[in-house]
Amino acid sequence: MHKIKFNCHGFTLIEIVVALAVFALVGVMASSGLNAILQWQANLEAKSEQIKSIQLTLKYLEKDINRAIARPIRDQYGDRQPAFSSDGESIMSLTYSGWRNPAGLLRSHLQRVAYEYDDNKLKRYSWNRLDGAISEDGREATLLDEVEELKIEFLNPVNAWVDRWPPLNTSGNDAGLPRAVSISFDAEPLGKITRIITVPE
Repeated sequence: MHKIKFNCHGFTLIEIVVALAVFALVGVMASSGLNAILQWQANLEAKSEQIKSIQLTLKYLEKDINRAIARPIRDQYGDRQPAFSSDGESIMSLTYSGWRNPAGLLRSHLQRVAYEYDDNKLKRYSWNRLDGAISEDGREATLLDEVEELKIEFLNPVNAWVDRWPPLNTSGNDAGLPRAVSISFDAEPLGKITRIITVPE
């Protein structure tokens, strides 16, 4: 009977070093690819959240402006303030109708709201009462971060756009409401956004 001989051949040191180098290279490439995918996913989620915030902001603006009414208010000192006012850049205040009351509370359906642009942030404030409200009592909500070049214009009764309301040559309490509001701003990732919102007559 012939014996079968097995030729046992081990790996040389050079082969082991080469194999380890290839394995390390593949590992680095896989890790880099995974990091790139995770970074891409994080960027995509951030952009998706920003788009949602932009949509929510426009929804708030449309709801508030579409329901604006010519109801002036009195501030905490008893001074009469216009129903609708803005300097065209940093803030816009208005009274709107249709404040939801699902709990059936004994309160008005009117609400005072204001928008403020400061430090590249657009914020919305709201107050439970119209007259005598204190600024510090307003509920604050940051709608958008990283907002650039916010601009607000108002369509007056002769269909001309003005950069503030009430217009400079109009008595504040007699100005009424603008016919429409134009809002534009830069916000990533959509770039410049412009929206014209009509005001009810």
